[in-house]
Amino acid sequence: MNDQATASVHDVDLVLEPRLHVPGAPPRISGRVSLGTPVVRPLTADLATTDPDWRAFLEAEAAHSAYFVLSLFCTFRAAPDGDPIADAAVGVKLHAPDAPADRQPIAWSIDPKRRVRPVPRTGRISLTAKLTIVESTVEYAPEGSREELFVVGMGEHDSDPEWRFRAVSGSPLIGDEELTVVVKAPAGILARADVSVAATVKHRRLGLIPYRADLPPVLRTVELPAQDG
Repeated sequence: MNDQATASVHDVDLVLEPRLHVPGAPPRISGRVSLGTPVVRPLTADLATTDPDWRAFLEAEAAHSAYFVLSLFCTFRAAPDGDPIADAAVGVKLHAPDAPADRQPIAWSIDPKRRVRPVPRTGRISLTAKLTIVESTVEYAPEGSREELFVVGMGEHDSDPEWRFRAVSGSPLIGDEELTVVVKAPAGILARADVSVAATVKHRRLGLIPYRADLPPVLRTVELPAQDG
């Protein structure tokens, strides 16, 4: 089943970071990013019929943990007369308000973790789109390679996984992307996933300008229903 076919697609605006005052920078940019309504599927032992090891694992975990597959779909678009998106980030913050600190949900696994695109040259890559006020940069130097890192996923086994995308040489940041998290949550407790999107736009006169997506509630918060053990 194609989850993307069941998810409504929403165009979202990119809004200039409120802490910044950049004269001449557009305060809001439309038509560049869209997201599908997140799709959540419980992952139970009954569904793991093709993998005996995975089925046995889920049966052993069922008494204290519930597992879900959370799928996100995003699209980056080019604007013929607009400034290009230099890089972007999609983040998920997992939390269970009624669970203690040591039983909060985590990203058991994420996909993709790393994806490259072929380019005619190599060099050091820096991904700078950030989801928090504290700047974080990821660098990767593919020595002797004819590929550049296009997307990197991080935060596996943490409560705040994210993916960072970057336009690479000869390949602008456009196209559809599917992001998947297998979530481990405490059994019998409602959990939530808060989604955030950030992008850096390369303004022709002002340089790199950070924006954050203005997400509607249906995209911003996803409920992971309580599953009894």
